[in-house]
Amino acid sequence: MGLRRFVASGDLTSTTESSSIRNYGGIVLLIATLMLFLYRRNLQSVNILFVLLTALWLSIRLLSKTTLFTKNERDLTTPSRKRYAKLLSLLLLGFVVFILISATLFLNLSQQVGGEAGEYESSNYGDEAFKNLIPTSVSSENSSFFATLANYMVGDSQRSPDTVLPTKEFVLEPLDLDEISVTWFGHSTLLIRSNNVTILTDPLFGEGNTDPLFFGPTPFPFKYNYALEDLPPIDYVLISHDHYDHLDMGTVKELKDSKFYVPLGVKAHLLRWGIPGENIQEFDWYDEMEISTVLDIALTPAQHFSGRSLFDSDATLWGSWVINLNNQSLFFSGDSGYTEEFVEIGERYGPFDIAFLESGQYNLAWQDIHMFPAEVVQAGIDLNASTILPIHNSKYELSLHPWKEPLEEVSAEGKGRNLSVATPMIGETFILGDSIPNDAWWANVSDATPSILKENFLVGMMIPPLAIVGIIWMFTGRLSQLNNETKESVSKLDGEE
Repeated sequence: MGLRRFVASGDLTSTTESSSIRNYGGIVLLIATLMLFLYRRNLQSVNILFVLLTALWLSIRLLSKTTLFTKNERDLTTPSRKRYAKLLSLLLLGFVVFILISATLFLNLSQQVGGEAGEYESSNYGDEAFKNLIPTSVSSENSSFFATLANYMVGDSQRSPDTVLPTKEFVLEPLDLDEISVTWFGHSTLLIRSNNVTILTDPLFGEGNTDPLFFGPTPFPFKYNYALEDLPPIDYVLISHDHYDHLDMGTVKELKDSKFYVPLGVKAHLLRWGIPGENIQEFDWYDEMEISTVLDIALTPAQHFSGRSLFDSDATLWGSWVINLNNQSLFFSGDSGYTEEFVEIGERYGPFDIAFLESGQYNLAWQDIHMFPAEVVQAGIDLNASTILPIHNSKYELSLHPWKEPLEEVSAEGKGRNLSVATPMIGETFILGDSIPNDAWWANVSDATPSILKENFLVGMMIPPLAIVGIIWMFTGRLSQLNNETKESVSKLDGEE
């Protein structure tokens, strides 16, 4: 009898283990199938969230093996819900404290944040902040925060190139007496050069993230990368505003011997980064300066905002720049939503030989602070520009549109409205007044090639049956476990008898 009971107990243990394997195997198969389904629907962000939640759950399970919060627990092998809640609260509190301490240390110790701007006697300043000419909200009433967040949760392989972008190697070519050359290095960085003047706008070089630490986007891969040592010595640097993708601390420090022209308040950042005060000149909107007999500049309005941390929103001014070099007029928009002030700028300083206009990173959620392609062309017409060059694109993924879209749509809109659109390759140099480069270089960049798991028809067909198998395994395994538990209870009762 005892031997028979021992054998039965061994069989029961083996059956229980088999049931447990089927149960957990079914759960794993079902989860893997669901994650594959989400991946094929461009919801990889949901999978990432699931992985994070799983890591949180495992952390709680590990902590439950310790003696934390066990004072009032009766059964330490099976923690109560109350204890699980306490462990979860502890982990969440630890995470919040870590974030707060890290943010505090960063804001107070990191040079990346820059300096603290003061107060200014300006018609554009009030209530401790600069303001647009027309009251403007960063977020639009036409789009909800949660709808935009949901759109970001859905992946799109067209937002960034899946291959190395074709670019031109920068070559310093000799110029004739009054010639002006233009080189675009992606995003809003332009080199404007004559025989005796070199100007750099919103310089951003290097292959690191744009934002502090590791939170910001990384640059698209270029065939040729660029560094300041590849360029001639820079005489003048024009800054449009203090956002990280326009005012880069590392690049600024390398340009410490150049002259900086910046909107009000930005000087505080540069001083903290070691730029001599005599090399910095601040401007309010419509301030003008004659730098030399061949170069005049003016800061003109833009419709945007500023800030480098949570606590300095609009503490510094933003703007666009008018450049008159060798009797040729150039306009650099910085970042701006469409504004009727472009007409005023055109009347005061136009016509322009070329206007570098931001076109990229637009979205309905912030339509008042970035221009859509049709608005870019309209701005060029308002400015009375002979040619426009779309900038603020082809280097970072900051919005939801395909990376090619700004160049495609501005080119098409310009053609339809009889406005010349320059589309040089990144790193390509051209001479103002000569033929304008307008090849659709982006068309030669291959679209993203979907993986087999994402697009293969057979993989898609396998998802439903795999899910069904997982459910069956899980269901039968659980039933078997319950049956074994019942048998074990009966066996214990027999033994007691």
